[in-house]
Amino acid sequence: MDSSESHLLHLEDTWMVSFGMEEFAEKYGGLKPSQFVDLTSLMGDKSDNIPGVHGIGDVHAIQLIAKFGTLENLLECVEQVEEERIRKDVHTLKQAIASRNSQSFGLDPFLKVALLSDAELARLSKDLAILRCDLPSYMVPFVPDDLIFEKPEDGGEKFTSLLTAISAYAEGFSADNIIRRALYLWKKLEKQTVDTIHQKVVSADKRLES
Repeated sequence: MDSSESHLLHLEDTWMVSFGMEEFAEKYGGLKPSQFVDLTSLMGDKSDNIPGVHGIGDVHAIQLIAKFGTLENLLECVEQVEEERIRKDVHTLKQAIASRNSQSFGLDPFLKVALLSDAELARLSKDLAILRCDLPSYMVPFVPDDLIFEKPEDGGEKFTSLLTAISAYAEGFSADNIIRRALYLWKKLEKQTVDTIHQKVVSADKRLES
């Protein structure tokens, strides 16, 4: 799911649009979803405090990753370039970006200097953007079954009370929409549970009859 607020994936809602592999490739210049972290490492994501590389936006990021495949390949190629003039221009480039006067640089030298200057930021950005799947078991003290969405045993009383209390101290914040959404989901879940039980009973009756 892609949202206008952020490039990263969020829980689906009415203001988000689901899209698959083809839609992703069309939107991001033929790239694969697995390359999204490489894109983010270059263009950054302000909503998640991922810095990216100064001066590189969506268009240039897509072009670079499409050409080099990964951030690591890109930085390796850039760092091997023996152009002392470009390396000496790093400080000048930072001043140009700060003064919004980056037009004085040609496209290729500009990108090279930006990458040389912010290589460590790019690596940090990729590390921040990656969804970790290799955490040790002691850092994940639960099993997948523990994550099954269920209605609270108290009917959601503690949850709604907490939100109401928070909204009383948060100026301009109302918990009403969240509470209504939670109640709707719990009611929907109860109906699904009843339907599932009914289906199991019907299936069991059919097996007995046969």
